[in-house]
Amino acid sequence: MIKPRLCLCSGATVPQDHPLLAGREVLALDAVGDDPSVHIRLQDVAHVFLQQLSPRLTDLIEIAAYVYAADCAVRRGQEWTADHSVEAWGRDFHFVIPVRDSVFWNRPDVQEELRTALSFLSDDQYGFTFCHLTKDRPLQQYIELGKLKDWPFCGIERVVMFSGGLDSLAGALDSAASGKNIVLVSHRPVASQSRRQRRLFRLLKEKAPGRMVHVPVWINKAVAYGREHTQRTRSFLYAALGTVVAESIGAKGVRFFENGIVSLNLPIAGEVVRARASRTTHPIALEKFTRLYSLITERNFVVDNPYLFKTKQDVVRIIAERSGQELIPYTCSCAHAFFQPGTQWHCGSCSQCIDRRVAILHNGMGEFDPATDYQSDVFTGPRRSGADKNIAVNYVRHAAELKQRTEEQIATGYNSELSRAVRFTPKRAEAAAQLIKMVKRHAAAVCGVLEDQLKLNATALVTKGLEPTSMLAVVCGQERFEASSKRFCNRMLGILSRGLPVAFQKETPANEVRVQEVADALLKAADEELVREFPFVRWSSSLAKPDWSVEALNLFVELKYPRQKSDVLRVTEGIAADITKYGDTSTYTLFVVYDPHHVILDEAQFSAPVVARSNMQMGFVR
Repeated sequence: MIKPRLCLCSGATVPQDHPLLAGREVLALDAVGDDPSVHIRLQDVAHVFLQQLSPRLTDLIEIAAYVYAADCAVRRGQEWTADHSVEAWGRDFHFVIPVRDSVFWNRPDVQEELRTALSFLSDDQYGFTFCHLTKDRPLQQYIELGKLKDWPFCGIERVVMFSGGLDSLAGALDSAASGKNIVLVSHRPVASQSRRQRRLFRLLKEKAPGRMVHVPVWINKAVAYGREHTQRTRSFLYAALGTVVAESIGAKGVRFFENGIVSLNLPIAGEVVRARASRTTHPIALEKFTRLYSLITERNFVVDNPYLFKTKQDVVRIIAERSGQELIPYTCSCAHAFFQPGTQWHCGSCSQCIDRRVAILHNGMGEFDPATDYQSDVFTGPRRSGADKNIAVNYVRHAAELKQRTEEQIATGYNSELSRAVRFTPKRAEAAAQLIKMVKRHAAAVCGVLEDQLKLNATALVTKGLEPTSMLAVVCGQERFEASSKRFCNRMLGILSRGLPVAFQKETPANEVRVQEVADALLKAADEELVREFPFVRWSSSLAKPDWSVEALNLFVELKYPRQKSDVLRVTEGIAADITKYGDTSTYTLFVVYDPHHVILDEAQFSAPVVARSNMQMGFVR
């Protein structure tokens, strides 16, 4: 368990006997001074900017900076999977922050929106104590004024968050093509990344002369605060800075451009689920940002994402349609961009690199994405054991499963994720249908590109000349490519095979219901073990028909208990009825047969009707 942190900010202190200190490790943070924890600098800002910002917005910058610094400073664990973690994934933070507008920040509705937004982004717990700032810290400390005395245009629709990736490039090109004035806010965490981003902006501005303003934002932390690499609250700091710029020019809100596959955040793999995958532009995150920043600005302030229903392939096509292909080499999509050398901007191993490469090749624009920009080739390069290899296998497996499923089957299998994503849209059913079609387009594109790569590397595969840890080599090993539902079933069978015989050492269960109750308890007790391998699945029981279901995997589980020989016929008939009931659906069905007395003499014959179906599996527990 991670020890909870008490974050004392801007020189704040608490008495030694204060309840907040109980069980918490103190973390001192500052955003200014001789040795700041996090450095923030807004560059090329118009001089009028300083006159238009309220003390509350200065507070917002500091609050977001402190949350980001604490996020970076406290490690979640040493590995992606909790099996080998030193500490659990979730963390507990309480911040004591002196502010200028303490009455506002201590309002219950403001604190609730702040806490829930951050918890959704990072999967952590947050608490805040805001006290009055006795010695003011001027906003000028965060500002580097440019040549402009005033902004060239005010009252625009949105400030555009410009990350320098493919999606934000497409969004900027789209906005420029519409003839609208554009204000881009960019995040520059390191100097080496800044050079490429500046070049990208110069080329982009040539396509919209006189209609584009760029506000680069430097955000980097002290070396001592760089332990945790996931940095999920960076998006909160990024959006907060965009809000500050938007408020200074009277913009109606902030706009992100990010494809819907990333925004929707379906459980592609255990390594990229929950907050481990970015929730920056998930519809719920944007709704929470909208509510919080509307409270802060005291007006209807909107944070949106027009690309929610677009795939990465759609995004790249937009770039081509806007004649922006030559700008692609100056974009960066890698999840590990902060840690890459200046000569190569993509690791080639993370899911973002896979997405980028697939989208570009799908659109036939490989010449604008040189292979030399990748440390390791996405398809044929070596992959380290663990997360790198698992991401490749699960990424392709996920796409293959989605391609095989019908739209109705996807709607059933991902009902909770889809429902959550469209919760705040006016036409939910229509929006859900669009998301499903988008997912199907994505799956078809991934499978199509993979097939092309297999053809290109067929000789190397046949002669075993391909790097054995590469994506192509690994996914061609069919034993590593079984469905997620089947792997989950095998884990369940292992838990029940170990647990049921022990649970019934001194008891002969009277009936099937009793076995189901004990099995349910065992699976609930093993919930964390299951979640470690399948982080997007939480065990939940439903003692109805079917006996259990796992919605995220589109899985049904039936448990049968032949107590004596005379029960075999009853169990056989029950299984036959279930085969009829579930056989023609997309649902994967597991039959668990608890047979402690070995009343079933021929397992192969007994299970033949089940294993004859590709979407069914049977396991015996004795």
